[in-house]
Amino acid sequence: MSTPPRAPGLPRNTWIALGVVGVYVLLAAGLGNALDGLAPEDDVRAQFALGHLIPLPIAIALVLLFLRVARWGRGVWRETPTPALTPRRWWLVSIPVLAVLVPISQLDTVPWGARSVWFLALIALGTLLVGFGEELVLRGVLLTAVRERHGEFVTMLVTAVVFGLAHAPGSLIAGVPPAFVLFQVGALVGTGVAYYWVRRVTGRIWVGMLVHAFTDWVLYVASDAGTPTAALTVGTGDLGGSVFTAVVSVLLLLATLVGVVSVIREDRRTRRDSKYGRPAP
Repeated sequence: MSTPPRAPGLPRNTWIALGVVGVYVLLAAGLGNALDGLAPEDDVRAQFALGHLIPLPIAIALVLLFLRVARWGRGVWRETPTPALTPRRWWLVSIPVLAVLVPISQLDTVPWGARSVWFLALIALGTLLVGFGEELVLRGVLLTAVRERHGEFVTMLVTAVVFGLAHAPGSLIAGVPPAFVLFQVGALVGTGVAYYWVRRVTGRIWVGMLVHAFTDWVLYVASDAGTPTAALTVGTGDLGGSVFTAVVSVLLLLATLVGVVSVIREDRRTRRDSKYGRPAP
């Protein structure tokens, strides 16, 4: 007996992907802020636990269920690493390296003696959920949906801008001044461009998840998980006080700016090759 054909999934569509992002943000920011409000005002660690360890697993499970039902798994988790393409552009490896060096350079800002092992583990679990969930919906679901119909520049721009905007609701609910939210969104757009290249250069979304989680972990641990400083600086590329951090951050900014030029040129090559019938790299 022949096996019946599998039912087709949903078409890979940008608006559907944005809907997935919206549901994720609603759960992560909306439900997260509602739950952390149940903790005492002076217990920032309990607020962190309630705001991360309950809503994020729910949101991630729903996204994974969507991927299974919609059959969008292809391309979400991996792709051909950029250095394996033609031209190889090995210099792009500097972006994920610098993205890791930024949080490493901030480790000296952590008062390690005042942080218990349990606290470090709690923050690690929470930020792993953040890194996994945000990268999955943005550099996974949304990126592959936009890429289906657009070039790499549009893909990079949309995912980076949505990454910045996705953090605005949580900040506004938390009472962050609108002017600073605007600054935060702009800074996060730049971070989103860097994370776009982390995925492309390595060819694996889990690398971006770990870089994202580690960056947030250092910032949350340094700020004791819930002070106003933490709410304002996590993910904004705060330079901290060391000269080394400042230098690495500037180098990362320059590398991502050159990466923008590189992706524009890549799209031009793709259009030219398509015009003359050349195979894509």
